[in-house]
Order: sequence, then C-alpha cells, then structure tokens
Amino acid sequence: MKKIDTKAFTLFILVVVIAGLFYYTYLNDKSGKKQDATVPSETEKLLDYDFENDYPKTVRETVKLHNTLIKYAYSGNLSDEELVKINKNIRQLFDEELLANNSESDQLEGLMNEIEQYEKEKKKIVSFTVAEGSQVEYNTEGETEYAKTKVTLVMKIESYSLSVDQEYLLRKDSEGRWKILGWQTVNNEDESN
Repeated sequence: MKKIDTKAFTLFILVVVIAGLFYYTYLNDKSGKKQDATVPSETEKLLDYDFENDYPKTVRETVKLHNTLIKYAYSGNLSDEELVKINKNIRQLFDEELLANNSESDQLEGLMNEIEQYEKEKKKIVSFTVAEGSQVEYNTEGETEYAKTKVTLVMKIESYSLSVDQEYLLRKDSEGRWKILGWQTVNNEDESN
C-alpha cells in the first residue's frame, strides 16, 4: 500500500471542505430566494388585508390603517383595479352610519377625482403621524363607546411642505371593533417653504 503524503492529504481534505461549504451556501441562497419571492409586497398586503381575522384592535391602529390605505390610494401608483380594491378596504373601516351615507360607487368616484386633483396640483402625502394612545379621547353615551383622535398629515405641494391636522371620530360596533364615523380637517398654521 502506498503511503499518502501528509501535505497532499491535508490539501485534499481542505479542498473537499471548501467545496462542501460552497455547495451548502449555494443551496441556502437558492432556497432563500424562493422564500423572498413569496413574501408579499406592502401593496399586496394592503390589497389582500384580512379584516375578518386581523381587524385593528385599537383606535390608533384603525386610524393608522385608514391613513396607510389613503396614502397608497393617493400615491398614483395603483391600477384602476387596485384602486377599487383599496376603496373596498377603506370602507371596511367605516361605521355603518358612514357607509349608509356614502355609497361605494360615489366614494370610488370621489376618490378618483381627488387623486386626479392631487396629480394636477402636484400634491403628495409624504407621511402621517397618529396621536399617541394616551391622547385618544374616549366617551360613552348610553352603552355606545366613542373615541376621538388626531392625525397629522405631511403633504408636499410642488416645492413646499404643508402640515394638515385631521380629527377622527370612531364608534365601537357590536363586535368590539372601532369603526370610523367621520373625520375633518382642523385648523393648522404650520406651513414651511
């Protein structure tokens, strides 16, 4: 039997180990790419939001989701089909009273008109901030619970920024879900060039 040189044997083992590591890395990278391909984008998550099993639990979460949907709707990056779906999702957050006074077709038409107006005015929603949970005002009338909170929108109109405060009114439904009754813009003089 022929004796193997120690240096050659060590080199052979080293080459085998390195080849094994490269192969292992290659397989992990390949499976990682498959997983990344199945992770939905933020837009897909909003379009396919599961309101039945993942309805927002708090006033803040409800208002935050509403503003996230609005921001995406006004981004100008959605197809008409996606906009219809976002509009339906926005309506999932509305109280029955607001839904009764605001048909789906009228709301969609109004949304499309406002988006068109935003594009003409070169207006864009840059960000929004929902008031802290400690700033939410709660009120009970009879057995009905209400909540009021504020949101600050930061908008860009051509070359200047504008901060807009909105006040939301919500009512808890029979299933314990906070639903939006309405919202309005409140005075704010914080404009900067």
